[in-house]
Amino acid sequence: MSVHVLEHDKPVSTIQHVEAQDDKEVDAADGSGLMKSPIDHLSIYQTLWIFKRVVIFIILVYTGYVCEGFELNAGGTIVANKGFLKQFGARDQEGVRALDPTWLSTWGAMLNVGQIVTFTHISWVADRWGRKTAFYLAWLWLMAGCMIMNFATTSGVWAIAKLCNGAGIGVLQVVCQVYVMEICPDKIRGGMVIFQAVWTAIGGIICSIMMQQLNKHYPEDFRLPLRILWAPIGLMLICWSIVPESPWYHARRGNEEAARNAMRRLYGNIPWYNYDEEYGIILRTLEHEKASLAKNKPRFRDVFKGVNLRRTLTVMIVAVCQQFAGLAIISTYNTYFFSLVGMEDPFLATLILSCVALLAVTLWALSADRLGRRMIVNICQTCVVVICFVVGALYYTGASMGNKAAGTALLVICCIWQFTYQAVAMCYYLYSAELPSAILRIKTGPITFFTNSITGIATVYATPPMLLALNLRAAFVYGALSVPMCILMWLYLPETKCRSAAEIDELFENKVPAWKWSKTVTTIEEELAAVQRARGARPEDA
Repeated sequence: MSVHVLEHDKPVSTIQHVEAQDDKEVDAADGSGLMKSPIDHLSIYQTLWIFKRVVIFIILVYTGYVCEGFELNAGGTIVANKGFLKQFGARDQEGVRALDPTWLSTWGAMLNVGQIVTFTHISWVADRWGRKTAFYLAWLWLMAGCMIMNFATTSGVWAIAKLCNGAGIGVLQVVCQVYVMEICPDKIRGGMVIFQAVWTAIGGIICSIMMQQLNKHYPEDFRLPLRILWAPIGLMLICWSIVPESPWYHARRGNEEAARNAMRRLYGNIPWYNYDEEYGIILRTLEHEKASLAKNKPRFRDVFKGVNLRRTLTVMIVAVCQQFAGLAIISTYNTYFFSLVGMEDPFLATLILSCVALLAVTLWALSADRLGRRMIVNICQTCVVVICFVVGALYYTGASMGNKAAGTALLVICCIWQFTYQAVAMCYYLYSAELPSAILRIKTGPITFFTNSITGIATVYATPPMLLALNLRAAFVYGALSVPMCILMWLYLPETKCRSAAEIDELFENKVPAWKWSKTVTTIEEELAAVQRARGARPEDA
């Protein structure tokens, strides 16, 4: 099958298929110019069943997120453990051991600093050595962080451990979404990207249960959960050794044989699956996107040029929204937060929130490809803004002064926040995978995640003193910050459900408003429909 390259002196306003024939027409039945896969006409359930092998590989890739969930939850719960206070706390004037607020903020910030460290080189590693090599790099960072945490005796060493864990999480955040975007059929892509949050929630629940039991039975042994963390770290190494490299990585490097071998491992022996056609779609998408670059070679500056600027800024909006939604108050420092407001068992409250998060991400993963992204995410973001103001208002009802009814109401409202926030958080990962162009995806990721990390550093440093000074009223600050971000999301977040990479290119290049994406028929859809009519059969019968 021959693949024709786009002419670089032609404007790239819509997807064009440059063929050798003088009339440049694509033979409908042949489909040699397609840029959207015929398998997109399968139903969600058919796609899941027929491509179950790739679904299994995606689940294996996401095992690393158990460590993320454990780490993110432990950061807010372990600081309230008696043994941890004894090891890292200092006596105040009244002889009571307490953590230094500066160190508390530093530990939270080091996760984001570690991510920034990773972002300086992860795109180079993933582009030069492959996505699998990047996974092994994440494993090395997480293993180092776990080892240091198990032996840390000073606040500074604990901070180094948090930095290593942050670096490992940073690699996962950038590379996992790119990998899944590249190997997953469009029909189930949303649910598969979101599925990583299921592993994160499971890790959080494991940590919450362990911290609650630890606080009851082994209040002095805070390292017990850290020793158990070795199990998921060993599991992820086994899983990552099994998954194949991304065929898009091989195609970008011109290694057709390796790309086809990767596709065969991913998709198995499906009799009607046309490897020539699917590989041609990858090549034509990459060639089209190369034609829009000034030097035909992707560089970091390209993510801020032309139509790519809008794509990058849109992902940045959801990156900032995630931090401004009250994450630092209700999630990062959840146990600390519930302790301040006088809850008798803050560890139980944290466990409840983790279970709510698991329920939310499971429902979100099951519905994203059926109901879409834009409307659900924007409604949830609007709810998050309202909830932040409600949490702040509960201060005046005595929720932090022993009023049990108000305290119970606070927990219920925080559960609602957790449920709605998951859609906002996961849309960040979903859009960071879908909106950047295929050729710039691994370079756009570090930049947008860097924005998230910088915002995260600011919020984790500001939140502890803010909670001490304002108590529940600190939620007012995050509510006010979220209002303009909510407006921007309604204006700029598009609907990407079932859209191929080439279709997303076309919609951005044609400057279609975000609220019109779901009703816009692309030229790529029209060409695919023509091919299907000419073949007169379903994809599995073709």
